[in-house]
Amino acid sequence: MKRALLVSALVVAGCSETSAGGFVTRTGVRVVPVNDMVFEVGARPGETMNADFWCGAGDYARRVLGAGDRDRVYVVSEAGQGAVIQGNSTAQFSLSPPAQTQGALGNVSHWGPKIGNQTTVVEARLKCRTHRSENN
Repeated sequence: MKRALLVSALVVAGCSETSAGGFVTRTGVRVVPVNDMVFEVGARPGETMNADFWCGAGDYARRVLGAGDRDRVYVVSEAGQGAVIQGNSTAQFSLSPPAQTQGALGNVSHWGPKIGNQTTVVEARLKCRTHRSENN
């Protein structure tokens, strides 16, 4: 019984809110809300792969916001300095198109996903598996 409780706790910890606030995916991508419409995804330290951004956005949209697999996730601020997460490897996303979203930084950069890029929640979440298998 103790072993089952420990395993359950580890599973929940692998995809839950952090003590510092926000949400962390199983692959270690941190996501925090900026406001009611915008959430910020931080690429893991030392990595700047698009997969981190999309994985975090899709997993957060599904698990925290309750979005459906076919709902769309939109880039509303490109990679750069974050509003909530410290560092310059963040991007902002929304479940609404950029023109209908308020409060995003609107960063424009030469790397990472571009403002207006979009995909379904399920496609974004698939990046978690792709990225994880590339690093194993």
